[in-house]
Amino acid sequence: MRIFPTPPYKNVPELLDSPGEVSERDLSHTLRDIRRANIFGMGTWVVKHHLKSILKGVPREEPLRILDLATGSGDIPEELCRWGRRNGYNIRFVLTDISPAILEVARERIMKAGLGEEFSFSVCDACSAPFDDKEFDVVLCSLALHHLDRKQAKDVITEMHRLSRRGFVINDVYRAQGAWLLAWLLTHLTTTNRLTRHDGPASVLRAFTPREVMRIAERARVPVKLHTHPFWRMAAVWHGDPNNP
Repeated sequence: MRIFPTPPYKNVPELLDSPGEVSERDLSHTLRDIRRANIFGMGTWVVKHHLKSILKGVPREEPLRILDLATGSGDIPEELCRWGRRNGYNIRFVLTDISPAILEVARERIMKAGLGEEFSFSVCDACSAPFDDKEFDVVLCSLALHHLDRKQAKDVITEMHRLSRRGFVINDVYRAQGAWLLAWLLTHLTTTNRLTRHDGPASVLRAFTPREVMRIAERARVPVKLHTHPFWRMAAVWHGDPNNP
């Protein structure tokens, strides 16, 4: 039973989507805040949890390719790379983002962490990625769906289905009054960054509910399973059949 009604969808523009209005310092700080949100808001855990399910039964020595769409500063694939190393997986990652400036932050962080051999980078739109059908074992997309309208979200789901052999994971927040209150409170208590203070609550208001994501996936004709997690996180997961592309 909900304590508060779900707030109506509001397409509130996010400052991160306006490159000309974002200074290098503001960008660096808001990407740092997003990394913290992924850790403490369980976003990294959500992706890792569902990736383990997709890779269940895959021989550790088998080469794997993972594509991360709209990677931001690359913090989730960085952690997945470390996890893969610890568990004996042979994984190569391709990170993409529509923003060259944001992707450069990811590149610099990955190289500084000494993980460059496992990563390559490509500037592209997640709605029309320049890769071949079934080129990747797994495709990931985190905290990006709420930046899109319904048509774009459908296009991303279609692309992820086209590109992946074993499955994909979409990780995002979902719209709820509690999520908005928490986002407003944390962004005003933990940072003075203007982007984070604006975009955190705005992200919740323009996020899709689990039911809306299911409807979008149905229109894309992709049979995803929807999972909800603490801190108003959700994952839309598709399990493919690598033997039947």
